[in-house]
Amino acid sequence: MGLFSRNNKIEKPEVLLELRSHSCPITAIVEQDNRTVYFYLFGDNEDFGVKSCWVRNLIEAPEKLETKLMEKGVPPMLTKEFCKFPKGQEALNADKLEIVWLEEGDGAALLENGKILCVIPSWGGDGGFYGYARDCKGTGDFAWELSEDNEMRKRVQNAIEFFREWERFVNPFQLVQPEILKYYDEMFGKSEKYFAIDGPEGPPKGLYVLEGNEKTVFATVAVSLRPQPKVEMYYENPDEVNRIELGVILKSGLTNEQLNDVAGIVSGITMIPWEYITFLSEGHTVGFETNISEKFKYAVLTNKLKVLPQMNLTSYAKSNISFLWIVPVSERELEVIKESGSQAILSKLDSIGEEIFNLERNEVV
Repeated sequence: MGLFSRNNKIEKPEVLLELRSHSCPITAIVEQDNRTVYFYLFGDNEDFGVKSCWVRNLIEAPEKLETKLMEKGVPPMLTKEFCKFPKGQEALNADKLEIVWLEEGDGAALLENGKILCVIPSWGGDGGFYGYARDCKGTGDFAWELSEDNEMRKRVQNAIEFFREWERFVNPFQLVQPEILKYYDEMFGKSEKYFAIDGPEGPPKGLYVLEGNEKTVFATVAVSLRPQPKVEMYYENPDEVNRIELGVILKSGLTNEQLNDVAGIVSGITMIPWEYITFLSEGHTVGFETNISEKFKYAVLTNKLKVLPQMNLTSYAKSNISFLWIVPVSERELEVIKESGSQAILSKLDSIGEEIFNLERNEVV
């Protein structure tokens, strides 16, 4: 509290608003002191860390960066060069503010009276970029300008509509679940088993299970209602891979205990993107430690093997739905994937056909 800036005593920031993400372990916070306002995303895990974005100055902007204050952990004002209002603006009123999480759950926007003040997208905090702010001009040190044609405006509006849909009498899950189950029934046969695999947060989801004479099929239902985090940081066209459903096919003859065990493992895999703020796609590997096999306790995600059914689910919210099969692999096979990429093992798995469903098969290395 003993810091001064041009005779203005810097007050301890006040938290105006706080909101937990609907699906990721992240909290959004708006803080305001007597000089400036910042929007923060605090991740529970170290990989995400803390992301921040300047919102506005409340007093006249400095000419130069406040480096000495930054060294002491004081939120700096944006310099005059990048301020649309260099003389400062009025303090924000918490009653007029709203935080909107983006659909993926790893980015958020701050709104005042329904108008966007600031957005931190998934790539915020990366390569010197913090986020977009309405009252910034150009590419400032702690925010970039939120232009009228910025794609994030549409993304925020989509998110608002997404959450409104869950408040309707018939929500998205109630619309999508019967469609997906009907598709699975047509592909594999009418199922008598269905598990609810809802996580503690996020929309409901389920697991279709069909015990056939030779094979048992597990397939997720409505995981695709949520787009995965971080995809846009790695793919030019994220809409092609950001929504997924998962499945696994195993040789029949599983006990009830084994069936429940596999269902629990598949349920856990569906939570990975949001719990760890990442994404699953073709060639990725996951844990698959069942009480069926000691040898095959990992899996590769793929839809590239000839023996696997080719799934074509209806797109959702203008995004394709990628169906990824969970194919169990051994530790030795996993090492090959790590060293040489997934294709090295997938081509060998392709050559053994339906043996991939057998957890007593020989390794392909």
